[in-house]
Order: sequence, then C-alpha cells, then structure tokens
Amino acid sequence: MTTLPTAGSTRQRILAATITVLVANGADAVRITEILVAADASSSSLYHHFGDRKGLIEAAVAIVHERLAVSEDPGHLDDGYAATTHDEFCEYIARQLRRAVTSDENRTRRTQRVRLAVASIGKPQSAGTQFQILMTSTVAELFEDAKSRHLINAELDSLAYCAWFQGMLLGQLLTESTQADVERWLDIATPAALAPLRLGTSPVSDTRPQ
Repeated sequence: MTTLPTAGSTRQRILAATITVLVANGADAVRITEILVAADASSSSLYHHFGDRKGLIEAAVAIVHERLAVSEDPGHLDDGYAATTHDEFCEYIARQLRRAVTSDENRTRRTQRVRLAVASIGKPQSAGTQFQILMTSTVAELFEDAKSRHLINAELDSLAYCAWFQGMLLGQLLTESTQADVERWLDIATPAALAPLRLGTSPVSDTRPQ
C-alpha cells in the first residue's frame, strides 16, 4: 500500500500540492515551479524525492488511485451476488448504471478517474492502469458468478464486458457537453448494457482477419 510520509515533511507538501492540481485539472496542468511555490520547497528537494516531473506525477497518481480504491464500497456488488433470477440481475445492473451517472459522489470519482487515466495512457505498469485492471477484474468476478448460476448469457466475455462498461461510464462525462440530459443517455445506455446479458443471446461473430 502506498502511504504518505510523515505529516509536514517536504515530500508530503510537494505531493499534496501536486495532487490538488492533478485532481482539479489533470496531469498537463502540473507545473513544477507552481508546485514548488505552493509546497514551499526547493527544486533539489523535488528531484531528491521524485527524480523528475514524471516521477512526481506517477507518485501522486498512485496515491489518488489508492484513495479511490479505498473509497469504493464493495457492498455495491452485494445485490448482484444476491440476485436469484435473470430479471433480478438485469434490474441490479440497470440500478447500478443509474446510480453511477446520477450520484454527485460518483460523478466526482469518475471525473478524477478520467483525469488520472490520461496520465496512465500507454503505461501498462502505472498505478492508474493497474487500478483499472483491478476494478475491472473485481467486477468481472460478479459476472462469472452470475454465469455459473445461469442468470445471464453463458457466452458472455465477463472481462471484456466489464472493461466496456467501465469505459461507457467514464465516457459519459465526455459527452455531457453535447448530451447533458442524463435520462436520454440512460435510455440508450441501459438497453445497450443489458443486451449482452440476455439469456439465449448468441455470441458476436468473430470478424477479425484470420
């Protein structure tokens, strides 16, 4: 687990200042000179603790992702595991989709994840990428359980579905400028999310070049 250093240390002040900018405006907004002023620190301190700007951002991203992971409530999966029929499971997914895009708390969390994801693009070993993998894998276990109990389509690729589902939720933030009406978005997203789960659904044909 990533831990913050002793309160008040130079390293913590630099990290705290970086995290504030990172969460509010993304990695591109992190300016070393501004961070040093805000943290009342020297450039030598920054390079001593983090090596360079890249190392500083990676350390800040790791801490923010840890906070996001801790704030995730595993209890949100309970109703999915408790479902006993196909309809109950589908109703659960529809509720989770609505909760994710209408809750202010969830919107704030998703906004942070979008900004942090930008800093993790092309970095498979980064904290941001590993966090996404962990989140997706954890939720995929729920769908594997539902498949084993014959509640959803047995041909579903659980990991691929959950990766798509997470991407759809994060992408909803990017569409708000052109489609601010959440209910209209849900009218499209909910059927799209439920369609692959339907019992008797045929797997999508593999049209990739051989």
